Amino acid sequence: MAEQIKGQNEQWSSRWGLVFAAIGMAVGTGNIWRFPRVAATNGGGAFHIAYFFALILWAIPLLCAEAVWGKSARMGVIGSWKEMLGRKWTWVGGFIAWVCLAITFYYAVVIGWCIRYFLYAVSGVIKPGVDTEALWKAFINDPMAGLLFFAIAVGMSLFICLAGVQNGLERANKIMIPSIFILLIFLAIRANFLPNSWKGLEYLFTVRADDVFRAKTYLEAFTQVAWSTGAGWGLFLTYYVYTSKKEDILLNSITTAFADTTAASLAALCVIPTIFAFAPDPMAAVKSGNNGIAFIHLTRLFAEIPGGVIMAIAFFLALIMAALSSEISMMELGCRILADAGWDRKKAAWTIGIACLVCGAPSAMDNTFFENQDWVWGVGLLISGLLFSIGAMKVGVKKLWVEWIEPCSDVKAEWMWSLVKLFPVWFVIIFGWWLMQSISWYPGEWYKFLPISKYTYTPGTMFVQWAIAAAVFFLLNNWLADTMKYKLQPKD
Repeated sequence: MAEQIKGQNEQWSSRWGLVFAAIGMAVGTGNIWRFPRVAATNGGGAFHIAYFFALILWAIPLLCAEAVWGKSARMGVIGSWKEMLGRKWTWVGGFIAWVCLAITFYYAVVIGWCIRYFLYAVSGVIKPGVDTEALWKAFINDPMAGLLFFAIAVGMSLFICLAGVQNGLERANKIMIPSIFILLIFLAIRANFLPNSWKGLEYLFTVRADDVFRAKTYLEAFTQVAWSTGAGWGLFLTYYVYTSKKEDILLNSITTAFADTTAASLAALCVIPTIFAFAPDPMAAVKSGNNGIAFIHLTRLFAEIPGGVIMAIAFFLALIMAALSSEISMMELGCRILADAGWDRKKAAWTIGIACLVCGAPSAMDNTFFENQDWVWGVGLLISGLLFSIGAMKVGVKKLWVEWIEPCSDVKAEWMWSLVKLFPVWFVIIFGWWLMQSISWYPGEWYKFLPISKYTYTPGTMFVQWAIAAAVFFLLNNWLADTMKYKLQPKD
């Protein structure tokens, strides 16, 4: 069993401190640029219906599982698996932690992009006549510029993590989360006063029967929920290490999931009406990918429409804060793991920050490498979710409800938690779909993984990198189990 952690008793100051931090963990760039695109291209109103089911069937049960791990073990991702299931399971926590940390390394690159474009907007670069496609290509193909803004993003995240739970994470999220919602509300209102913006609203919220009964609508909704809410990442687990003994698990999981959805819906109310109001070919713009929407098409529209510069400043500022609130939660995951090994806050934060700089630099300098890492570890999150589901069933779904969720819950809905048992079914369906898609992209070569520039999105590159990570942590299992030996003691 783990020892009480020496000299470290960090804790959220209140439930709202946890809630703001949890929402910050969930709300990221995927809410602001991916959700609008996926919703618009996959049924509009039908997609929203499918998304609601995905929240109930996927996100909330997995968030609950993570919260139980953190609250009961009082250790980070690696140590909690040892505490919950025994020494031989420690490596599983290591694999889950690595999936999230691998995302941490390249996610800071996205913050750097947002900072660059925020400065473009403030300095007047985004103006009528600007060639936004050329602007984006010039930036993304400049390795040193990418590295510079990536380093700035890492520095900002490190500064917040160094300040600790209450003075860093909690204080930052109490500022950023309300600001994000205020900015998104402003943008949504402004966008819907644009001429012909109603066409975007009509397309986004009309429920069409064909889409309701199309499997792809549900597959895309479940995939978006997996990547958007942070369920199964280990982040909610990390934040629950710092909660009081009486903190509500189910209510906070529901609150986090639906607050994340609210942010995504506000972003859709901003992005889609703006595109339909002014883009010559709205659907071409929507289908241009996440980067195409944010840095080419929306930027072009902001440059041309009345008051567009103000909208651009608000949009990229919201992106920065959304990305930063997620990045600090990922860095904190690493800090918590090192704290379980007895490291102090300062040493742990600096180590994770330096690791982020070193391991994220290739993604900052080479967009192809960035896309490969996003593919590998983004899909890898499905495996992390599967592992939490298996772990919950191994310990006992009913037992976890009775001992950890129900006693402190204001929501007496055991059925909602019990849905975690169905996650393997959703995993097979969603992962199988992605696997078939990626095989079709590389007929006859789907198993290849080198060079990455050619085989960026193959199943082969996923399986090889996953296998290496799993093998490393499996071999390190006993060492990790011996090292993860300090746990936090909540004050109340």
